[in-house]
Amino acid sequence: MKNVTNVLEYLEASARRWPDKPAVTDGQDSCTFSWLEQTARAIGTGLSGYVDPGQGVAVCMEKSADQIAAFLGAVCAGAFYCPVDTDQPARRMQAMLDRLRPAAIVADRAGAEKLGKLSLAGPVLLFDELEQTEENGEKLIAIRRQAIDSDPLYVMFTSGSAGAPKGVAVSHRSVIDLTEWFCGTFGFTEEDVFGNQTPFTFDASVKEIYAALKSGAEMCVFPRELFSFPLRLIQQLNHRQVTCIMWVPTVLCRVADFDTFETIRPRTLRTVLFAGEVMPAKQLNVWRRALPDARFANLYGPTEATVDAAYYIVDRQFRDGEPIPIGRACENTDVFLLSEQDERAGPGEAGEICIRGTSLALGYFRDPAATAAAFVQNPLHDRYPERVYRTGDLGRYNGQGELIYLGRKDRQIKHMGHRIEPGEIEAAAEAAAGVRRACCLYDAGRRRILCVYEGTAEGPALRAALQEALPRYMLPAECRRMDVLPVNANGKIDRQALAEIFIRE
Repeated sequence: MKNVTNVLEYLEASARRWPDKPAVTDGQDSCTFSWLEQTARAIGTGLSGYVDPGQGVAVCMEKSADQIAAFLGAVCAGAFYCPVDTDQPARRMQAMLDRLRPAAIVADRAGAEKLGKLSLAGPVLLFDELEQTEENGEKLIAIRRQAIDSDPLYVMFTSGSAGAPKGVAVSHRSVIDLTEWFCGTFGFTEEDVFGNQTPFTFDASVKEIYAALKSGAEMCVFPRELFSFPLRLIQQLNHRQVTCIMWVPTVLCRVADFDTFETIRPRTLRTVLFAGEVMPAKQLNVWRRALPDARFANLYGPTEATVDAAYYIVDRQFRDGEPIPIGRACENTDVFLLSEQDERAGPGEAGEICIRGTSLALGYFRDPAATAAAFVQNPLHDRYPERVYRTGDLGRYNGQGELIYLGRKDRQIKHMGHRIEPGEIEAAAEAAAGVRRACCLYDAGRRRILCVYEGTAEGPALRAALQEALPRYMLPAECRRMDVLPVNANGKIDRQALAEIFIRE
């Protein structure tokens, strides 16, 4: 599909071509492409009475086909959508909604009940009632005529270094570029079935949603609890005849570590994609031995560059412990390395991974200072304005010219597929009773977060307090108390000393 300017064109084309084909399977329920289009248009008509083009709609719903319909309904109304996890602590949800200031909120009944405890500016509209709205085709056409491809499509919130989440605003054009590259590279068709693991509040789900809408593939939404049971998980892949999975390495490793393939193997799986954190070669090799005919690929990219900026299709054997490359840039994207002197890193030299192109996000929502700090003028020239996103990730090129991820330039954690700022965990810990100072560490070998603190609070009490302030994926596996945290010559917490104490034990 050429000259796409609005993601709704993907839905409309698939609804015309495969009206009765399953688009999203959710538990025991399934919806067709025609239902998805009709429901989105009804919701868009209903929302148009509350939002003006360019305003935001928060979507507070369980992961489901209905939630995708709500996203697309917001787009029909000329708005952008923002998925909000209603299972996270109320304080964090309030902070996100305060920053977003949505013109309206779409919720299921469980979400509406949780929202009732918050202070809200916009109205809360029930999905069940919105979908009953009679479609106003003329109004929707008028809204579409005003739309351009640089309009925001969504805002996704990520962990913020100052102790508050920050929203990344992404345009239609960026998602269209991603979708065209993704479907073209991996050749998805209406015969594919995606086995969804990623929450819709996490940006990796974006490529699944829009690749399915473009290609006519079915998206099978698996419940979160299923991923704790590797045997049942593979059984469901076979039952749903899943052909492609896009999972975080933590999930893939769990399947491999439990020797699941000695009991059962996926029968229809053809493509295995992984992203969000480092995939160990040891567990990748287990998967490749179990599925010798499948295609495996490592995807890399920050939320600020619309999900994926680089990729590597695994085409050779790797020794256990050998790093899997992140490869080369996606189409219409440039990925390069900058030295400490803001020059191109030389062959074999480590440098900061930087990204340029239409994949770059519009910026951080209502945060111009953070936007200006991360999206900067390309330091390689001053000939014309050109934005570059500095990822804070370090990389280098190997002998084959493939980009290798080395780690964070700063302290940002990548855990369970999420990017986490330790400062947000530390801020939450230091706000708890009986805690004076706190330091967050990441034990990469055992894939767990540790919180070391100074104060009188007991570890279990602190963890209970953190459960009220942080989402599950950010909770420390353990809270360890010290009489005094070590400091360096600058009076700052000596993180290296703490790591030597707690990570090596």
